[in-house]
Amino acid sequence: MRTLLAIGLSSLLTLAATACGTPYEPVIGGGPADGPGLLGIGVGPQGPTVTIGETVQFTATGFYDDQQTRDITDSVDWYSTNTSVLEVSDSLDSEGLGETFLTGQSKVFAEYRGISSNEVRVVVTGAVVDELALSPATVSLHQGQRVQLQAQASFSDGSHGNVSGSVLWTTDDGSVATVNPSGEVKAEGVGTTTITGLYQSGNKEFESEPTFVTVLDGDVVIDDADLRIVGFSASSSDQLVSYSVQVKNSGGSPASGFWVDAWVNRSAAPPTPPTTGDGGQLVDLLGPGETTSVTVNVEGISPGNYSSWVMVDGFNAIPEGSLGENNNIWGPEPVSVSDGGGPIGPDLSISYLQAYVQTNQSQVLYIIDVTNTGDETAENFSLGVYSNPSFPPVAPAAADEELPILSLPPGETAYLSVIVRDLPEDYWQSYVLADRANSIDESNESNNLASFQVVR
Repeated sequence: MRTLLAIGLSSLLTLAATACGTPYEPVIGGGPADGPGLLGIGVGPQGPTVTIGETVQFTATGFYDDQQTRDITDSVDWYSTNTSVLEVSDSLDSEGLGETFLTGQSKVFAEYRGISSNEVRVVVTGAVVDELALSPATVSLHQGQRVQLQAQASFSDGSHGNVSGSVLWTTDDGSVATVNPSGEVKAEGVGTTTITGLYQSGNKEFESEPTFVTVLDGDVVIDDADLRIVGFSASSSDQLVSYSVQVKNSGGSPASGFWVDAWVNRSAAPPTPPTTGDGGQLVDLLGPGETTSVTVNVEGISPGNYSSWVMVDGFNAIPEGSLGENNNIWGPEPVSVSDGGGPIGPDLSISYLQAYVQTNQSQVLYIIDVTNTGDETAENFSLGVYSNPSFPPVAPAAADEELPILSLPPGETAYLSVIVRDLPEDYWQSYVLADRANSIDESNESNNLASFQVVR
């Protein structure tokens, strides 16, 4: 059970240094005399990919009981679970800087006086960057507002990954907007500017297409983000509950760095913020009109019947306005946990979906994670991408693009990328189906489909 808040990502960073420039010192617990107390730590960027020999900058964000966040990168202790692949520095002036040695994977987390952060999975690859793309492509903010940009790289082996912690971020006009080393943008003054990412590797450089930033004055209304849960299902096996949650941003502004939390059993009242659930998953970025599928796993649950709830943005990290805060909860939903009397078989779920319009190549790139939350291997199935169907696809349904998957063991995730060589005139409502041909017999077929609005 998750007992500490792990609210992550550099999208939530705020200035945390004293007037003399010394690092902010977290206070555990806190109180009127001590100042705000530290409740939890979040680490970003999420799921970075880095070429061997290159570095990646991690950041730690402290979440406090005064509802503020502060940059505590310099105060925490940094850890890597596989130091032969990646080490993270605690040294002065290089805190949080990851250095790579071998190809492979590691997990990075931070600690401060017994409080641990979320873990970030890092992939170190021998491939090199071929192309760089930023998301979102356009941003409108009020002065003082912040938003996290993502830098996605295409690598020479055909894979894709988040390189937000490895690029050099620049802004054309720092009086309008500034950007920190991990890609967090802060609106400084009214006007327009562009922000670009530059990836340098040896004597090669790759520059992204710019993100256009508009900062408006207080007389211009910007629609807030509006996060809401549009789909929810649960599956269970021996002492494990897996929740599949579809979250949509129905507002006019991007939302970055928020949690989706699940409670296995709340028989009394629904959860109310600020709070954290029995399990949770961090969402990096969700643009206006976009939908993403999130998987939350909770282990160690005794057999029985439960009344479950899920909530998006349980710590009110995203400004949504008075109406937007009232649609963040789903429940109660009945969930039965088995006694381990038999296998439940494979269970495929779309656990991550993003799409990037690549105008210069006349194509759309889909980044997709498929997770097998069951207890048996899923063999010989295919994933289908539907760029703009008239109706949500139902298996078996012919896809615009199809990707075969030979084997996916239980508990494992396949990290995929699919290209559709076409562009929307305005926007597409795209869908991804995990078992396109309906070749896998699953106990839960409701979590195979996810959607995403692709805007040109």
